[in-house]
Amino acid sequence: MFAKLTERAVGFRSAIGCYRIFSLALLFGSLGSIAEAKARQEPATTPFRARGTASWYDESRFTSTGERYRPSEMTAAHPSLPFGTLVSVCNLRNGKSVIVRINDRGPYKGGRIIDLSRIAAIRLGFFSDGLAPVELRVVPASRKLFASSRTPPKADERRGPVPF
Repeated sequence: MFAKLTERAVGFRSAIGCYRIFSLALLFGSLGSIAEAKARQEPATTPFRARGTASWYDESRFTSTGERYRPSEMTAAHPSLPFGTLVSVCNLRNGKSVIVRINDRGPYKGGRIIDLSRIAAIRLGFFSDGLAPVELRVVPASRKLFASSRTPPKADERRGPVPF
């Protein structure tokens, strides 16, 4: 009776060992394909550009992403671009441009292609008008885009007490 039990246990242990080896092989094989995918360059796609009428909005409490709407942040609503996409918006009347992040859906009025936050409308110069002809371009995300223009101060330039 015990002999058959130990034979079953040995068979079970060897089956587990085979699965372990198989899973390790699968893991290392997939890591190789991930490295190849990272090394491979994505094909260049045509950049997104659109022209139309922009408006600004200030009545929302929460955006479609679930974050709180803040009129002092450079955000916008677009009907189809993915959330988090950076878009350069250029006012065609005065040439001013800003970069906004898509975090909401809209606009829901016909003929409009983007709804901007209050501060974006102020910086583009159409806050009092309410509407403006604009051109949109998707900006590729980059660390340099948000990097500070000023380098951190050197040790001798720092002000304040020296910690002991």
